[in-house]
Amino acid sequence: MTKAKKVFEVVPRPEEQNVVGSKWVYVIKWKEDGGLERQKARTVAKGFTQVIEKDYEEIYASISHLESVCLVCAIAASRQLRLWQIDFVSAFFNSDNSYEVFME
Repeated sequence: MTKAKKVFEVVPRPEEQNVVGSKWVYVIKWKEDGGLERQKARTVAKGFTQVIEKDYEEIYASISHLESVCLVCAIAASRQLRLWQIDFVSAFFNSDNSYEVFME
């Protein structure tokens, strides 16, 4: 799916670049009655092998404090504004960025 979206491409291992390791994570989802619902697999990067200013420049975590969310909702309600929710994972995959990360 991500290959069809051109999120990555397979290239020879570069010698001058830091290569971030990866591992597969497998999850089995069960139904309430104990039956198998689905099996999921994904690859994740071993972020601890990245080097700052070489592999990335900023650290981003999509978390917010409850107080911040309540404040934004209160301001929007007082000014009769609409609020939208954004999926940050999809936003990253669909954004125009120029990051080069080499992962094996």
